[in-house]
Amino acid sequence: MAEGRTRAMKASCENCFFGQNSLCAISGSRPCPTFRPAHPDGLRPPKQLRFVFRQERSLQVAWAFPTAQEQVALHA
Repeated sequence: MAEGRTRAMKASCENCFFGQNSLCAISGSRPCPTFRPAHPDGLRPPKQLRFVFRQERSLQVAWAFPTAQEQVALHA
């Protein structure tokens, strides 16, 4: 299952947005928990799942009450 996926970049201070823009407050060379990949567009929020509405199921009833016109026709 993992073979089909592309490998993500390893988190490091060299490719971190905060490290490249001198905004990192943590000393050391280990990536911190606030790692965000550097991107030409700047800091972007992490991707989130899309909410997709389900299609409404069509109800097919076995029986239904007759309409007013059908009732009049039955009793006329």
